[in-house]
Amino acid sequence: MRARQLLPWAVVTLALAAAAWWALGRQARGDLPEAGLALPGLADRLDTLEGIEVHGAGDVRLVSLRRVDGRWEEAGHPGWPTNEREISRALFRLSEARRLEAKTSDPALHPRLGVEDLASPQAQGAELRLLGGGEPLRLVVGSNHPGLGGSYARLAGESQAWLLDTDLSPARNPVDWLDRRIIDLPLARIERVRVEPVQGRPFTLTRRDESFLVDGLAPESADDAIATAAVPEQLALDGVAADDGTPAQRQHVYRAVDGVSLTIATWAGEGGTWARLSVALDEEAALAWFARAGDEAAPPEQRLASLRAQVLEWQARFDGQRFLLPGQKAANLLRERSQFLGAR
Repeated sequence: MRARQLLPWAVVTLALAAAAWWALGRQARGDLPEAGLALPGLADRLDTLEGIEVHGAGDVRLVSLRRVDGRWEEAGHPGWPTNEREISRALFRLSEARRLEAKTSDPALHPRLGVEDLASPQAQGAELRLLGGGEPLRLVVGSNHPGLGGSYARLAGESQAWLLDTDLSPARNPVDWLDRRIIDLPLARIERVRVEPVQGRPFTLTRRDESFLVDGLAPESADDAIATAAVPEQLALDGVAADDGTPAQRQHVYRAVDGVSLTIATWAGEGGTWARLSVALDEEAALAWFARAGDEAAPPEQRLASLRAQVLEWQARFDGQRFLLPGQKAANLLRERSQFLGAR
């Protein structure tokens, strides 16, 4: 009976002890910052942002985006479109990023997380600076957590570092912020390719069924011929700059079944193979091709108008520009006739 009388008091005593322990813990941890959004207030400023900058070691500005007439433009590539969709996604992701866990506030330990001051020439992280709509927002983004994947970060000017719930590592190459598409002329539309090197023998790739002949002969590798014919399919850039008039070392003239003619003139330059592009349209050939279409297709004149608009858009994109080509695409443009046919 006595044990049953003591039991309620024991429960109460334990509860009071637990409450005291919790209170002491809260008091001891009272100086720790609270979790929340990585950049409070950013969501309300997305539409008023005027600039995005990425700074690296030594506080060197690596990327500079400015909003011009409602669209983003990269300072080093004026006039070339940026990847508006990806920029919008990145800003939204940044506005939604949350702090998961407080880390060190000791500047001596910041290099372990990659969030040290960017003034250091050895700084590992990158600083995002968002300009417009109020005071600049500055976030130093360091390494990623090896297991969780979120970024370590801290607000510039503050010592407290955090683990965030998402990877916010900004691209440090300005090209990564651009629309990297040059042209997409599908392989299925290519009927022949004329290859004209400044030095060496010109030759022609001509479609035969699903492959291409080289000057009427079967190549040693059908895959190599197909790869060269497919260069304009989803052709992207690794760099873009104003055309400086460098003479081309060779050119490839791609002729499509619908009358589109694309010329890719290439040369070796700083960083790899550079190219200038031009496009033309044989409207009679286009109308003849469209006339062969089935009854369910749009009228030839309507299809021609659409194709004409596409060609004009491409040419406007190419004018005054030179493009650094991806290595594999460039390699497919550098093959000589002998590499397709051997000694023949």
